[in-house]
Amino acid sequence: MEAEQLPVPVREFTDCLRDLLARLDGTGGWCAVFWRRDPDGMRACLDGREAPPWDVMESLLQDLAAAYGSAVAVSETARVRTLHAAALAAHDARPGAREALRDRLDVMLREQRYAAERR
Repeated sequence: MEAEQLPVPVREFTDCLRDLLARLDGTGGWCAVFWRRDPDGMRACLDGREAPPWDVMESLLQDLAAAYGSAVAVSETARVRTLHAAALAAHDARPGAREALRDRLDVMLREQRYAAERR
């Protein structure tokens, strides 16, 4: 999805996410964990194709607190939460969003069953 084609709330959130990640140490903390575990997912979030779960954002804000102090993270949290919620609403309003979510759920449930069978 080209940046010009992104809905405004998604573009505003991806700009916020890029700014947040630029302030973090990409070699440590949760930021590094997310990049190591799911680089494609992180790129999808930065491109606006996906919105990260809120727990990922909370973890990145924890990294921000570790680097710049809790006051900075607290002041950013409300803005990040508002932009995140608006981006989620825009993603959910896309044509085909319901079907895409169902497909994703099916994949996740299959992976969960497969993991349980391996135990």
